[in-house]
Amino acid sequence: MQTELVIEAGRTESQYWKDLWRYRELFYFLAWRDILVRYKQTAIGIAWALIRPFLTMVVFTIVFGNLAKLPSQGNAPYPILVFAAMLPWQFFA
Repeated sequence: MQTELVIEAGRTESQYWKDLWRYRELFYFLAWRDILVRYKQTAIGIAWALIRPFLTMVVFTIVFGNLAKLPSQGNAPYPILVFAAMLPWQFFA
């Protein structure tokens, strides 16, 4: 007979973190499965996860950096700023 895990409301926050750490292999497996399923039918496979943000960065750099002449703050090159902004967007979108 299998044991059923029930996460109860009102438990301490440290207990939630302990549960996350205890089942970390499950999270890794589910994340990897999601990535494989998402890119399984594409021609270049999982490389598409890296190529898509890079192409978006190139387009944004050309449009906003070269054509619109938007200035970049500090000493960082504009493509690096665009790429740093695109990473969280691509990750959560």
